[in-house]
Amino acid sequence: TDLRIKYSLMQMSLHERRTELVRPDSTGLLEIIQDLNTMYAKVTTPREAAFDSECLMFVAELANERAQNLQTDIHEFDRTFFASELAKMMTNEAGEVVWSKLGVVATNVFNAPAKLDLIYGPLATEPEIKKRAARQRNVQKRPEESAKKKPVLIEKQEQEEATTKEVKRVMKAVHRLTGTPNSPYPHVPFFELIIHPTSFSTTVENLFHLSFLVKDGRVKLFLDDDNIPVVKFGKKDPSNGAGGDIPATPGTTRAIHPSQVIVSMSMEKWRSLIRELGITSPLMDQR
Repeated sequence: TDLRIKYSLMQMSLHERRTELVRPDSTGLLEIIQDLNTMYAKVTTPREAAFDSECLMFVAELANERAQNLQTDIHEFDRTFFASELAKMMTNEAGEVVWSKLGVVATNVFNAPAKLDLIYGPLATEPEIKKRAARQRNVQKRPEESAKKKPVLIEKQEQEEATTKEVKRVMKAVHRLTGTPNSPYPHVPFFELIIHPTSFSTTVENLFHLSFLVKDGRVKLFLDDDNIPVVKFGKKDPSNGAGGDIPATPGTTRAIHPSQVIVSMSMEKWRSLIRELGITSPLMDQR
């Protein structure tokens, strides 16, 4: 575009007129800056702005070189000469130094009044000695033997102890209901034993803990003459072993062959059993 061409011509002109523009008596840099300001008002693209920036950087370089070429007639300040002239001004005819003469001259320069200072010299203060703290080595302590135990193992052990406690609670309940001469039942219905009428979670836990007793043979689970699952307390028979038959019990007409049974328990089934069996209170003791 025409504007880019003008910036290119401006750069060529700056290089060609470099010697002229850095002279102290030259005013060419001011004229170039005015021309660049006029051209910048027409900038519309990033490339044109880059051209303008390049020209300004070169103008700044020439201005710095021009400032270094300036020569001034300012002489260096001579402190000895100034002190001697000041002493002559304050000395009277008798050869005495009158400081009030200096004060009269200084009042024309300083408008603020002099401050009153009663200290003749600096206060005698001792420098503060900083105490360096002794550096301690970062020694990593070894954990104690008790701290080396994994929390997972401890938590697992606690869970096992809690399960054992609950299994014993269920076994005591079955023994109280069916295992003594004074027990109220020869055998107790399975669902009436495990169901808690107000807590579904307790019902599921009772079923879970009862399964350990059935597996170990301490509790017998079988069907009565009405094909209703019932539970009775009974010690494990060593002669039969884990896989032997459970002898026929009073009220039954056949021996029971041990087998695995999967019992499902849902919220709907739990509520239905409570209604059909009329359960109002749990048979097992509360935890």
